[in-house]
Amino acid sequence: MSKKNKDIEVKIEETEKKINGETITVSTLTIGKKEIGQVLAQEAKKFAVVIDGRNEATVKTLDEAIEYVIRQWNLND
Repeated sequence: MSKKNKDIEVKIEETEKKINGETITVSTLTIGKKEIGQVLAQEAKKFAVVIDGRNEATVKTLDEAIEYVIRQWNLND
């Protein structure tokens, strides 16, 4: 018997935050009411992935960062 895959809606909300005097775009990923991670835009072509308040990785594109957060959520949930 195999489980049927369910479609899960991931919401991405972009906000601007001031960190160390710089305005940074922060994309927050949520599933339902649970926040699964954040992506912080750093310098050109660099995005920091933050999960549970820890800096998990630095990637080159926003798509890579979103995939990383979802992959980690799938592994740990």
